[in-house]
Amino acid sequence: MTGMKTQSALFPAVLPALVADAAAVAALFLLFPALSERLGEPSGVNALRFTGSFLLFCLGVFWLRRLRPLAGGGEWASRGWRIGLAAVFALVMSLAIAWHLGFFRSGLQVDTRTLGEGGSASYFVFGPGAWLGFSAVYILVLGFTVTPSIDPAGGRWPVVATLALLATNVMLLLFSAQARVIVGGAGVWLPLVFALLLLLFLPPRLVYIARGPGFPSPGGYVVLGLFLMLVGAYTLAIITA
Repeated sequence: MTGMKTQSALFPAVLPALVADAAAVAALFLLFPALSERLGEPSGVNALRFTGSFLLFCLGVFWLRRLRPLAGGGEWASRGWRIGLAAVFALVMSLAIAWHLGFFRSGLQVDTRTLGEGGSASYFVFGPGAWLGFSAVYILVLGFTVTPSIDPAGGRWPVVATLALLATNVMLLLFSAQARVIVGGAGVWLPLVFALLLLLFLPPRLVYIARGPGFPSPGGYVVLGLFLMLVGAYTLAIITA
């Protein structure tokens, strides 16, 4: 009887992951092909897509960290590890923005003699520094202290959890579509793509597991397994679409 009550109490933590990942699978079939085509050429619109999705992603992770634990869990990793992983994500994010703003393409064509010392510094230092600084917002969101305030006893907990996971999956969709453009369907990149997606997007899911079913636990294994299958599906779409 106690086991049944425990599993019943943890069901609200598993359900948001089911909903968010089912929506991500639907997006893989409905949105992924067209989005990959739109991200094929650098443009300001695509840079805005990444910027907006990144802000939504940060908000989602922030709200995941605001959830009070269902099973008495805490942080899933030390602050140092969280900051390091967030820094990797910030770097990849800044590279994506730079790509779509045409920095890499134009950087090969810029004549530094024409720009002069000040112009060269502005172009090659301040621009990329600004993009990296913007992306570093995620370091604050994932790495530093956030006080949990959303009580599991209220009806807000599963709603906020679902919306937050949906927000992180939007970023997964966008990064995967961009990876499809870069990789170009080469199957040899499968292990690397899978590992990179895990490196970027597993931390938010571990935040959720720590706040929800906890780990190790049956619910935690279910949520983690769902995520691994989702990342696997996106990886296959990247190299085969």
